[in-house]
Amino acid sequence: MIGKERQMAYFSFLSQVPGEDLLESFEHLLEEAGLKVSQEFSNPAHIYAEDKAEGISSQSVVKVLISWSDKKHRQCSVEIRSDEPFLKKDTHCKRVTSALHSLLPSKSTTNQVASF
Repeated sequence: MIGKERQMAYFSFLSQVPGEDLLESFEHLLEEAGLKVSQEFSNPAHIYAEDKAEGISSQSVVKVLISWSDKKHRQCSVEIRSDEPFLKKDTHCKRVTSALHSLLPSKSTTNQVASF
């Protein structure tokens, strides 16, 4: 076996989008949550943003991916992940997820565990 099995923090939910351009609809809200939107890897169809907590190891970068799940009904998927342990309480990933829940109109919530 090469390496140990790790479970990373991972949260996802569906959000309703007011327009047809994800970047235009959400960029200011992501920045309000303290995330840095990557202009290089984002476009009207998907968004990539990151946030790194002060004083936390380099592995604790929270990554946010937003993409269409059903463009016809203006519904998108919001995924938040980090290398923090999923079962650890009060992770930076969970704090970012909570901030996004309060800023983005959500359709439903799903917490998931991803193993690597």
